[in-house]
Amino acid sequence: MTQNVEGSSKDTQEVAVGSIRAVKYLYNHSTSRSRSSAKWSEIKDPVLEQRRMKELGQSHFIVRRYSKQQTDEDEYTWTIHSVEIKSPTLQSFLDKIFHDYPSPWADDTPYAFVPPFGPLIHRWEAIRKAIEAETDKTSREELGMFIEEIEPLLADHLSSVQEVKRTSLIAFDQLWLVLAPGEFAVSHCGGNTCLYKIVAAKRYTIDDPGYEDNGDNEKPYWMVTLGQIDWNGSVHGFSTTAIKLRFFEGVKLIQRLTHYPVKFAPDRENLQQKLLQRGRKFESLRGFHVTNAKGKKFVPTPCGMSVEPINGRLTESILEVSEEKSDEEEEEEDEEEDEQMSDDESGKDTPAESEGIEDKSKRNENLKPLTDDECMLATPRVKGFDLHGKEWCYVNVDDIYDPEWNDHPYDNLVLKDEQKKLLMAFADNQVRNTGFDDFVKHKGEGTIILLAGPPGVGKTLTSEAVAEKSRVPMYMLSAGELGSRPSDLEAGLKRALTCCQLWGAVLLIDEADVFMESRSSNNLIRNELVSIFLRQLEYYQGLLFLTTNRISTIDPAFRSRVDLILPYHDLDENARKQVWKNFIRRLPSHDVQMKDADFDELAKTPMNGREIKNLIKTALVLAAKDKPLKMSHFQVVLDIRSEVDKLEFGVRD
Repeated sequence: MTQNVEGSSKDTQEVAVGSIRAVKYLYNHSTSRSRSSAKWSEIKDPVLEQRRMKELGQSHFIVRRYSKQQTDEDEYTWTIHSVEIKSPTLQSFLDKIFHDYPSPWADDTPYAFVPPFGPLIHRWEAIRKAIEAETDKTSREELGMFIEEIEPLLADHLSSVQEVKRTSLIAFDQLWLVLAPGEFAVSHCGGNTCLYKIVAAKRYTIDDPGYEDNGDNEKPYWMVTLGQIDWNGSVHGFSTTAIKLRFFEGVKLIQRLTHYPVKFAPDRENLQQKLLQRGRKFESLRGFHVTNAKGKKFVPTPCGMSVEPINGRLTESILEVSEEKSDEEEEEEDEEEDEQMSDDESGKDTPAESEGIEDKSKRNENLKPLTDDECMLATPRVKGFDLHGKEWCYVNVDDIYDPEWNDHPYDNLVLKDEQKKLLMAFADNQVRNTGFDDFVKHKGEGTIILLAGPPGVGKTLTSEAVAEKSRVPMYMLSAGELGSRPSDLEAGLKRALTCCQLWGAVLLIDEADVFMESRSSNNLIRNELVSIFLRQLEYYQGLLFLTTNRISTIDPAFRSRVDLILPYHDLDENARKQVWKNFIRRLPSHDVQMKDADFDELAKTPMNGREIKNLIKTALVLAAKDKPLKMSHFQVVLDIRSEVDKLEFGVRD
């Protein structure tokens, strides 16, 4: 045991009591009203006195401070208050031990520890190993003194730690022993196994500020702050969340906690390998990607996450375009936004429409490689946009796959070869972002193609086919989704155009007649809709398809803005035969028994592509128990259709 060095009578000249003819002034630095708690000093200035007290023992390797406490029997005892490490050698050693441990020092006093000495308990095994590896003789001597002085203070808790490791059983009040900051914790929740880094753990009782009952019946609980690696659209970083470990009686198997240290996990190595593999996939999904997703999606709602199925195209991107706000809302949020984020992160549109799209079309991404630990800590879900459901959502990393592009729609387009080549030439040019623009910067850089013709002749299929052939996503909107109010149209169209520009996506606005109709002096609202539509498209820099059934009513101003108008007509007999064959060809060959003459017969009945598709679906229902699919099944459906036509019930497209 190290020697306790104190003052000696030999070092002090003895003076008789009351022999000095002078007045001595002493000052009580205690704030307690109790006379017995007075702390007398010759120094009047509280700051100087506090400095003097701190400097006591500064020349010693280690300083142990004790506090006098009153026992239940009205006696006084000395209890350990703190331990301070003053040796430069020991301080350098501790810096290495606690380099990744958040706030190891007590009360912001460097190299000071207070009971129950949590940081030392958590790193004691690392301290022991580091001392064993030390080769310098002088350092080993000081480190030996450190062990000799500190270990007796930790003995009881170190014994408890060993018992927990041996049995995997732990009491509620012992949880702090294993919830070490910097350690990894595992949790099985929401269908995923997640790894977290423990940031902090604090025990709360009903008397503590910030205590939350939440059905705990005034029981104590542990609030544990955990961190994961997440991606915000530009950089990856450490995001934290707080979870509550509720009170339990007696002891509990540590693996039955909702979150517990990964070193207690069964088959730990296999678990970490799986987490690493998933983390590498998370790493590859940073930035912008177009993928397929099949499984579940998690949609944020005011009532929590709504779990829904997903099976289709997904864009992984956190770069959302915010809703437009009124002037009053903007003014209320200006000060708060200025404090929280820089201008380019605010999501607010700039005054000029042309600059608004330009600024947001640029992604600034830091794709720095992740370490193995960061990969294992990566969140199990990524944020993306479900192109079919048209909503932002979260999807499990394990449910995301490489995109499967399909060239069959393009091959099956019932168009002339010259028309198909021209469409792809426009698409290729836009994907490469080549060509020329207007004299005004960023004006006229996009490509707008108008598909005009009756329903069911392949207008929507054309845009889908071009997107698939170009290996880019397609985002489809209808006029109804954009709204009929000018403010709704402007906000919705700006969001759609900006997202598609960010994603490099093909945008299809279906049945856009209401936004392209000729303006007149007796309908000011419609005029405003058309003007907004024209202005937004002027600065769009992507590929846009518009469909219309009424080309004759289009405003003349649109013709100068459209790069290509592709006319569609009702399908003739040859075209209908080709459509029939294209649809039937998708079915398994062993489930179909059709001759070429059957297709000739089917093509005689006038109908569009959508009607042909619906008729095949109905015939497949008949053939479900009478395979293979034959002409007789189609004949039944055609006969029913003929009877309906005779009744002249409704109007066919």
